Amino acid sequence: MNKKLLGRLVLLAATAVTHSALAVYPTGSGTNYITTYDAAHYGNAGAITFNDWGYTGPNGSSVNDFVVPGTSGFDPNNIGQRQKVVTYGVSQNPTTGAVTDNLDWNTPDPAKRVQADDLSTFYNNSSMDGTVNFYRWAYTTPAGSTFNNMQIDKAGNYFVARNDMKFGFYDYFQYRDTTGVTPNQTSDTAINFQPYAISDARGWCGSVLNSNPNGVGMMAGQVTFDFAFDAYLGNGHPTPGAGGGTQIVPGFIMRSYGDYIVNMGSTLLTYRGSAVMNNTNPLTGDLDPNYQNKVSFLGGGVVPKGVWVTAGSYNLDGTRKLNADSTWQVTVASGTNLCDPAADKIRASDGAHCYQNSFAGYGFLMRADGTRLLYEINPTGHSNYVTTDPAAYASIAAVPVPAAVWLFGSGLFGLAGLLRRKHNLH
Repeated sequence: MNKKLLGRLVLLAATAVTHSALAVYPTGSGTNYITTYDAAHYGNAGAITFNDWGYTGPNGSSVNDFVVPGTSGFDPNNIGQRQKVVTYGVSQNPTTGAVTDNLDWNTPDPAKRVQADDLSTFYNNSSMDGTVNFYRWAYTTPAGSTFNNMQIDKAGNYFVARNDMKFGFYDYFQYRDTTGVTPNQTSDTAINFQPYAISDARGWCGSVLNSNPNGVGMMAGQVTFDFAFDAYLGNGHPTPGAGGGTQIVPGFIMRSYGDYIVNMGSTLLTYRGSAVMNNTNPLTGDLDPNYQNKVSFLGGGVVPKGVWVTAGSYNLDGTRKLNADSTWQVTVASGTNLCDPAADKIRASDGAHCYQNSFAGYGFLMRADGTRLLYEINPTGHSNYVTTDPAAYASIAAVPVPAAVWLFGSGLFGLAGLLRRKHNLH
């Protein structure tokens, strides 16, 4: 293990609990929803503000709904459509090691000053297109992260199985100076991350409000799921455990609409971003056939101190149960999610373990730009609200169905071909 880098992590963990007053920023024209984070549960105090642009989904679905109102949730016997999302971003040639990116760099988000994870360098006026902010650092979303077999029932309920969400390895930051003063740079980050879903995703999608769900109409949605990410020190994708360990974030939300402000107490720890609604031109904010099925998902969160995980997440000898790719086969326990690692160990009611995160108090904003592929519409219609336009079937007829059927959103925080909306926060 790189002891020098590990020492930096310890220093950063101590720095993260520094408290300062929260700034207030003006947001968009919709309703603001504020989630606060206290030092007792997160090791740092702060807030996340989400502005909904005034958008509502099927049957009046809104920010706090993950089941369409008036329904009992996703109905697997009444599926209206299936889709897939794949991200744009950074990729590396496994033979030559060359790094390329396929972002358009038309982000509406304000430029940001970010710190390199060696703590000695700052990237000024950085474009945040397709980028994840984590603590003081920034990582460009990997290309090819996928949400497969995204199922939407006729009422508009989303369902994506945990194994159908595949996230790339966060290993690079593509620096683009928005002022044009500094040449483009690719930074091979010293602290790397592998996110993965640890629960199924559920939510709602507004595509059921359009007669042609594959047409150029206003569509957006949201999903929630539990996710983990493994932190690694050094280059490449080392063996599990060689680094900062696993971090668990329950109830993460990704949305394809709205503005986010993540404020964890200082300028460097404040991130602002806007989604790009499906089919929207990021330069004008208008629906545009040239941007058909190009969208952006966004989600913000804070790593808590401790999370209750099921006893079944461990083997009988106390070691972690691992997946084939060496990620942890962990499940967040039902009931109260958060725990205090200093006081809680094993919960008497169900044997759940209190798992301690090493990055407690670190806020993040995950952006995922990509393309949506609608590859199946129910022949009896895709929606309870509108009649399916015959043109919808014709529009997907020429789309090759992938050999493996799979999908999701947001980005994670992955998704293919997502462009950013010109919807600035000031």
